[in-house]
Amino acid sequence: MNRFSIHRIYALKIQVLLGALICFLLLPGPAGSQTPGTDDLPSLSATIEKNTARIGDMLWLTFTYQIPQGAQLPDDASISGLETLTVVEHKAEPNQIQIRFMVDQLESFNLGPFSLTYINDGNNEQQLTTDPIAITILSNLGEKPEEAALKPIEDIISTKTNWLTYLLWALSLILLTGFVFLFIWWRKRRRIRDIQATMQDPPHVRAEKEIDKLIASGLFETGNVKAFYFNFSETIRRYMESIRSFPAAEMTTEEIARWVNIDPSDQKILPLLRQADLVKFADSIPAPDRKDQDILTARTYIQQTRPMANDPQESPAKEVRP
Repeated sequence: MNRFSIHRIYALKIQVLLGALICFLLLPGPAGSQTPGTDDLPSLSATIEKNTARIGDMLWLTFTYQIPQGAQLPDDASISGLETLTVVEHKAEPNQIQIRFMVDQLESFNLGPFSLTYINDGNNEQQLTTDPIAITILSNLGEKPEEAALKPIEDIISTKTNWLTYLLWALSLILLTGFVFLFIWWRKRRRIRDIQATMQDPPHVRAEKEIDKLIASGLFETGNVKAFYFNFSETIRRYMESIRSFPAAEMTTEEIARWVNIDPSDQKILPLLRQADLVKFADSIPAPDRKDQDILTARTYIQQTRPMANDPQESPAKEVRP
């Protein structure tokens, strides 16, 4: 073997060793040598269906996120930065959120920046953000809006008839006329009631008539003592309410007593009201002579407190009778 062949063999060995060294350097290292957590880095990216749109277009905005192992999104997780958009649809999938919105701005604008909050394994809030996305608004008049042929709006003539307008005016007139007639009828009816009220008997006359009617009913004599005293007490209370400044018909006897602690005439009627309460609520049954005495007491009270005793048109006071 000559020297040329030996040199050639050495050159081939060197080439093989260099090739093996290069292959060794290019091969990936063992799994344990990689930087831990490189595949688990948190990230958030936003992509849009297209960056140009016209007024009224619907566009999909897609968010892709990656959070570390053990982390989680809060229960009310949402993308921040969508407040100025008119969202019409929302889709949520693992590691992805899709938002469909309507373009309703006249000029080009920027979307975002957007952010997403998550909770790491240490129960601390972390935030992921994205850069803004530019949206270019195109004219609805075409690529050359200055050359668009526009028609003046005053040349547009409505083809609809005006019967609906006339109908509304007619209904309004009918309603107005009805309201006027109702008002006139109400005023006339109210005036009639006022005239009737002035023609009614004065309070003491009404009370006397009610007592006469109650005696003629014979309730006490037929054993309906409780019904007799109930109506008798109501008559006295209504009369007292008509001549005094407090609602005696709606008050208890003790409440009335607190109001009449000044007038001696009113104080004399309190025993009668208490007697009526005993009959109504304690089933007390008075004797017939006690009933007659109570009627006489009531008539005396009415005659002594009659509000129109000095009116010259008022007839002379009737004789007090049981």
